[in-house]
Amino acid sequence: MIERLGKFLINHSRLIIIVFSVFGLFLGVYSFINLKVNAELTELAPKNIKEFQDLVKFTKEKVISNTLLIVIELNNGVNAGKLAYEMKDKFEKTSYILKAEAFDNPENLIKYGIFTVDENSIDSIIGYYNAVVNVEPRSVIDFRFWRNLGSAISAVSNFADDFFSRSGIKKYYLISDDKTLMLMNFSMVKPVTDVKFLSEAIPKLKKISYDISEKFGVNILFSGSAMSNYTGNLQVSKDFQITTLVSLVGISILLLISYGSTSTMFFLLYVMILAMGTSLGIIVFLFKEINIVTSFVNAMLLGLGIDYGIHITAKIHENLRLYGKSSQSIIEAIKENFIPSFISAITTSISLFALALSPSRPLKEMGISSGIGVLVFYTFMNFLIPALYSRFFDRIKVPKKEYFSKFLELTRRFKPITFFVWGVVIVTSFGAYFAFKNFSYTPPGLVPKNSEFNIALKLAEEKFGEFGIGQIVLGARDFESLKNIKKKIENSRYFSNTFSILSFMNDPERLKEISPAFYWKINQIVSEPILDIVFKKYGLYNSLIETLGLLQSAKTFEDVVSSIEKDIPALFFYDTNGNRYFLLYAKEKPNLWENNNLKKIFDNELKKEKVFGYPALFYKVMVYLVDSTKNAVYFVFLAIIFTLFVDQKSLKKSLKITFYVILSILSTIGIGYLIFRIELTFLNLLIIPIFLGIGVDSMVHLSHSVFYGKESIMKTEKAVTVSVLTTVIAFGSFLLAQGELLKEFGELVVIGLVVSWFVSVFIFLNGVNKN
Repeated sequence: MIERLGKFLINHSRLIIIVFSVFGLFLGVYSFINLKVNAELTELAPKNIKEFQDLVKFTKEKVISNTLLIVIELNNGVNAGKLAYEMKDKFEKTSYILKAEAFDNPENLIKYGIFTVDENSIDSIIGYYNAVVNVEPRSVIDFRFWRNLGSAISAVSNFADDFFSRSGIKKYYLISDDKTLMLMNFSMVKPVTDVKFLSEAIPKLKKISYDISEKFGVNILFSGSAMSNYTGNLQVSKDFQITTLVSLVGISILLLISYGSTSTMFFLLYVMILAMGTSLGIIVFLFKEINIVTSFVNAMLLGLGIDYGIHITAKIHENLRLYGKSSQSIIEAIKENFIPSFISAITTSISLFALALSPSRPLKEMGISSGIGVLVFYTFMNFLIPALYSRFFDRIKVPKKEYFSKFLELTRRFKPITFFVWGVVIVTSFGAYFAFKNFSYTPPGLVPKNSEFNIALKLAEEKFGEFGIGQIVLGARDFESLKNIKKKIENSRYFSNTFSILSFMNDPERLKEISPAFYWKINQIVSEPILDIVFKKYGLYNSLIETLGLLQSAKTFEDVVSSIEKDIPALFFYDTNGNRYFLLYAKEKPNLWENNNLKKIFDNELKKEKVFGYPALFYKVMVYLVDSTKNAVYFVFLAIIFTLFVDQKSLKKSLKITFYVILSILSTIGIGYLIFRIELTFLNLLIIPIFLGIGVDSMVHLSHSVFYGKESIMKTEKAVTVSVLTTVIAFGSFLLAQGELLKEFGELVVIGLVVSWFVSVFIFLNGVNKN
């Protein structure tokens, strides 16, 4: 049957070349035109689990608002009001900006942790006023009273000017105390998860801001959720392009060096491009866009897929030495290569398709995409390369002597290396225990640390202190529960303070004794005649004044809650079932994204609490991905043992190969953790199902080569080595990525490939080949 396949490929080589070329080029162009990348990590959450539905709903409504934060570094003498007016005017005239957000809105002030009405300031002003007006005697000739009263009015006037009277353009910007930094905030027309919209909007807005910065002599930086998503997606796209280009160039050079024939290099390169285009075309057609998990599928397929081409090429070259430039050399190569290559493709695709068992859509897409890609590469390499050799025999140059294979064979038989490899893999395998024990739920980010987004955010935090009111959000269905949570959080070593509706009222169940500190203090101010005149001059919060009136006529607790909810909806949340939660924002002390603090807080401190917010969503997604990957590993493990049993016709041999692969994986994780300080993260964990698939490839090919004698072993050793090197180049290209997440993944896979090669050649092959 395989011989008939070989004859068919030779007899119809022209047709096969045309069909595969047209198909690959068409899908390649299709993918190039329609490819989109979405790096939003919240997309990793499963859609059909209520807990995640509530978390995603909260994140979209309360956290990832469609905002663009503008951070402006000022110089001496710049007219801040004029600058802000021009930016507001020009931005709002575009089709990308809905409006500039006023900072006198309580909802916005909460988001930024800059609450305009500062309780301590109000207390000191009221106290100072009371002390002044009680000065005795109030004689017309006692200038102490009038001087002190003037000072009081001046102090209150300044307070009102700074905090309450942000009329006109002043409402739309904040300036740091040293007058060196200004903030403005804009709402985008579309959600910041719309990648296509952001890729068009941000560059256009940057162009406008550049013109303004040139005019006023200031430096304008972008931050906020819009810039974060734009930078993340842009970086993933750049990394995707760089890794693909580097992989292609690096693999091409390696093939030229390995086989000494430009025609051989171009054959493999041409088929690789067609297979890559076909794979991407199918992926784009099925899923429309690439997410953060599937963003590295392309480089992975280049590294894995070229292996099938290298093995068939190596066997064709060896047979060209034996049979000359004849059809027999191709047929014999196909006969020798087809079964081990097929088993390799099946085990690898099964391990990748197993990821599709995860309910998480991105993981499912990654598994399906990479599984399909492996089968596409296997088909292209094993059908198109023999057809190209058959069609262009005259262009092939085969070196008469093969020094590289002989060198490998001599090295493999050097026993001390084998003992050394055994020692290294056994010792480092124990390091995997510590890597799993200290599994990191805070992986490095996609956005580079030196990006504009991070630089701008850091400047804002330095000038405006603690930026925001806390990323940890807890929910309570009733006030009693909210009080208990507040008490627990304030006694925790992980948090510094809290913000909730309890900041305004103490005992809502007793309406007559409600003490809404915030509104009560405002009422004190507006009840004082002189202060009332001053504050009316500057324009107090109209919405809060209206609330005071409502509060006086409130009949029930719900009236009070409705009043506060109208002003500050950020203190309330309605889940997917319509249940209302009173929210408590907790300001965390440690950096959530370092030292596994997410796990410490959510697993230890808040394990039984109802939590919301982006950190909570991120952590729970990480836990979910780990559990999903574990399930995939179990399935892959059984599927590979069964496939190997069918191929090797021996349970002992199949278990032996599987054991060596698992040993390679554990050693890889141990070396990465102990030597290179690479923590195990949700992305790095994917090497387990991936290596369970690709780790058996070399051993399958080597085990089959033993049946064909020494020459077959030598050429298979070379093919395995070149295959590993091409895969190393593909994943090694991730080291050029700016995103730390992909860079660490690339480092770990490279380590794994090297370990796998040593185990395959020096442990496995030496064990099955005693000659």
